[in-house]
Amino acid sequence: MKAWWNGLGAEDRLKYRKYSIAAGFLALLLFVYYASGQDEKEPIKEVETTDLSLGTDLLEDDIRAKVDKDLKHVGETLAEMERRQRQYDSLLAALETSQNDLKRQGQGEETGKEEMVNPLSDFQAPESGGEVSYPEPPTYVPSYSASESSLNNIPVEARIVGGIGRAPGTDFQPETGSKKKNSIYMPPSHMPAILLTGIRALTSELGDANPEPVMLRVQAPAVLPNSVKANLKGCFVIANATANLAQERVNLQLVSLSCMSLDGTAVIDQPVQGFVADSDGVRGLTGPVVSKMGAHVMRMIVAGLFEGAGNGIAGAAATTSTSPLGTTQIIDTDSIVQSAGGQALKSGSEAVQKLFLDLAKQTVPIIEVGAAKRLTVVIQKGTDLSIMEKG
Repeated sequence: MKAWWNGLGAEDRLKYRKYSIAAGFLALLLFVYYASGQDEKEPIKEVETTDLSLGTDLLEDDIRAKVDKDLKHVGETLAEMERRQRQYDSLLAALETSQNDLKRQGQGEETGKEEMVNPLSDFQAPESGGEVSYPEPPTYVPSYSASESSLNNIPVEARIVGGIGRAPGTDFQPETGSKKKNSIYMPPSHMPAILLTGIRALTSELGDANPEPVMLRVQAPAVLPNSVKANLKGCFVIANATANLAQERVNLQLVSLSCMSLDGTAVIDQPVQGFVADSDGVRGLTGPVVSKMGAHVMRMIVAGLFEGAGNGIAGAAATTSTSPLGTTQIIDTDSIVQSAGGQALKSGSEAVQKLFLDLAKQTVPIIEVGAAKRLTVVIQKGTDLSIMEKG
């Protein structure tokens, strides 16, 4: 065996070493497996089962609870019907009482009077051509004071409608104030709307002095206090738009509200006071800030460079001398052209720089808001909306 091993080459020896190591590793794994007893299969344990049947007691309790609930609901319904029946009975009793009072009052007045005689019992027909004189019929004016007092004592239940209640039968006097007949009062409210026209508002003082007019369209009924709604859907709102660069928003102030009936017979065109809020609930509309003054600023810088170059060229062509009498500049005859060119370049650059400065002042930043933006119109002060009708 040793001689055979020595007769092998280096590569064959390395190969046999690898095989030996792999075989030893597998033998070690098998030994560990059998030594731990994993080859023995554990017997399957029987799983204990529990009967989960509801049983008759649980079903009876469920049915009993349902029946008790239904009986309770029926009892509440019967109690409500009895309460209403008592109200109807009290109303009928009051009506019968008033009717009996009327009968007793009529019988008392008949007994207090003298026995009425038939005025036609002793009447004899006159001869032909004679005149017939008829007696005056008896007068009887019944009094309804007792019936009125009994009717006023009838209990009446007030009905609540929209948070405001008034008992039927009570006196109602219409308002006789300064309000016009063909007008409705619009309290502070809010309504969803959509922007029909885009906005490009200036952020300078020129924009504050000349606001941009815009038009809005109301998309749903206005929400008034106490969840009351006014049908202003489709109405137009005119507003003025001004930009605020610090907030990067466009503020809208309402100008007027315009509505028209479907048949065109009634028109509302009334000034209103209010503002507009964006979808985030903050006053004003958000939009990107657009500035186009960068190019003009760069041109101003280039013009300033040319101005400095012209000033330097003109100064190099002159000789400056200082004396007790003052400072004087002497231009050589050979440098006249150089000095003139420098002065011309300086003057032209100053004029161009001033022109670009004016253009930069006009091209101030603007805030753009696109059309079809959804927003909320807020009426901050109540007003009377006059309805103009066509005659």
